[in-house]
Amino acid sequence: MSADSQVSAIRVDDQDFLVTSTIERCPKVMMVRELFKNALEAAADAPEDGKVEFLVSDVQGTPKLTIWNNGPGMDEEELARMTNLAASIRKEKGLDKNFGMGAKVASLPSNKRGLRYRSCKDGRVHETILCEREGVYGRLRRFDTDGNDIGDVVEVTGLIASEGERSLDADWTEVTLLGNRMEQNTVEDPYDGDPLQKRFWLANYLYHRFYTLPGNVEVRHMEGTHARKTGSRRFRPISERREEGTFARHETAELPNGIKIHYIYDEPFNDTSHNRSVSGSITSDVSTCAVVFHGEMYGVLSGRYWTIEAPTFGIPFGAKHISVHIELPDDFAVRPEGYRQFLRYIEGEQEQVEASDFAVQVLEHRPEWLVDLIHAMAPNTADSSDEIRDKLQEFLNRLRVRSNSPKIEVGGDLSVNPGTGRGATPTGAGSGGGTSAPRHKPDDLTIVPSGAQMARLSQNLERAPKLIPLDDNEQIEEKQIIGRAGRYYPKSGELFINMKYPAVGEMFDQLIKEYAHTPDPEVMQVMARGHSRNSMIQRVGLAVVFALAKRLNKQWDEEAMSKALEPESLSLAADNYFDSMQDARRSLGKSLKTSRIEIEEETERAA
Repeated sequence: MSADSQVSAIRVDDQDFLVTSTIERCPKVMMVRELFKNALEAAADAPEDGKVEFLVSDVQGTPKLTIWNNGPGMDEEELARMTNLAASIRKEKGLDKNFGMGAKVASLPSNKRGLRYRSCKDGRVHETILCEREGVYGRLRRFDTDGNDIGDVVEVTGLIASEGERSLDADWTEVTLLGNRMEQNTVEDPYDGDPLQKRFWLANYLYHRFYTLPGNVEVRHMEGTHARKTGSRRFRPISERREEGTFARHETAELPNGIKIHYIYDEPFNDTSHNRSVSGSITSDVSTCAVVFHGEMYGVLSGRYWTIEAPTFGIPFGAKHISVHIELPDDFAVRPEGYRQFLRYIEGEQEQVEASDFAVQVLEHRPEWLVDLIHAMAPNTADSSDEIRDKLQEFLNRLRVRSNSPKIEVGGDLSVNPGTGRGATPTGAGSGGGTSAPRHKPDDLTIVPSGAQMARLSQNLERAPKLIPLDDNEQIEEKQIIGRAGRYYPKSGELFINMKYPAVGEMFDQLIKEYAHTPDPEVMQVMARGHSRNSMIQRVGLAVVFALAKRLNKQWDEEAMSKALEPESLSLAADNYFDSMQDARRSLGKSLKTSRIEIEEETERAA
């Protein structure tokens, strides 16, 4: 601090606690991101083409994951300084740049036994091991065979030369994950079982995190670190595969604010459950939706999480083959949070950035070919859904104007009775003296005079849900409504209805049992099935309409609305098919010229 400084700088009173809390609060799953990012940045500064390799190292007979790069190396002093917190070599620090502690902080909780750094510079190799011992994080003190303390950064040039696996003619740096236990295989189990990982987790993680790579850097997965049996494989991010024609079709929409929306169609692969991009790949073929910023993917939705949310983005069908990536310009007002796991808006309440924030833009800019594809993958249905929707719309319009308003009181020429409504304030006694009703005047501009009606334009502002019956088991599973009646998407106004829901079959079975002796049983079954399906659609649709009316009349807040529109709530409404039976019986009796009662009497006589 200078003598004329106006501020006494804050110091760290308990350094050990600060270091420990900083490390142990970091999400462990950010480990590979941080290590790989460091390797990429170093390799980008290599004198020739940069290289990053993931490989298997044998450490005391156990496979350990190693990340190697050919960027500028570090000498003894640089290696010691780099392994401190908030320290970095040849990098600019900043809230939206480098923190100088990401890789170390993210890696140590899963590598308390050791995180081994080796770096070659000018033909000499130095090594240090970050670890945790007795609750303290730091560099491991090393001893020679005679028990002499030789420091926490040691030279291992002779050892590397004798192994003959690494050249000393050029700079390089590698990090090896020693894990928490000597017997821990960090190639397959990087987090010591918490969380568990699939065997070939590494390539998939990188594929769903790094959207682009530096143009002069090649990334390779060496044997044992990828899903193929032998040899090494080059890692290619989504953007590169997109431009190389890996996917059946793609298109990018550029918005005036600089946002780019990438639409990708990955067609089915032969007769398998996979997409075409799985062919020859070491990475996942599942479709994804994500926000891309500075070449990295945030808030990634994949698999069932994406297919559930996809209708909000204008993709009600085929989401397992369609990916959407929202790429923000470099100067967009967002910033990664401290541990780089999420994006946050810089302004306002600094909320977390989600792909759903851009759902409207994604929907509005869908290419025509993609819209055609979605329509082609939509289910065919003979249900009278449009007619039911029109009835629901009429009902919703009526429900919207149920709130009470001041009305003329019969006993007074200008007096009004506010009732339970709003919009009028008493001004004194009425014209009939002290016994007459008090006069009122409007105090709420939202209240209109008696007799006013809702305009057609206003009636259409809140639309009844678009009804989409689903009979295909795969589509029902995609929407996660197995055992549930339906799922409603408020942003798109789409209501997906599970036509395999038990209430449909139960009502159908009851109807055909009651009308089993009709002269034309085949016609009866067709009609019974139609009534069972349409009444199911109507019941679930009505449940949504009643909930929408609550919001229109400002009776429920958004939390209450969300609960009312959950699949479980819609299922309860669907279960009550008993009230629908009377209308179905009436229609069947009229069409078939018979009645349920007559059938019962005939059955009794036959017995």
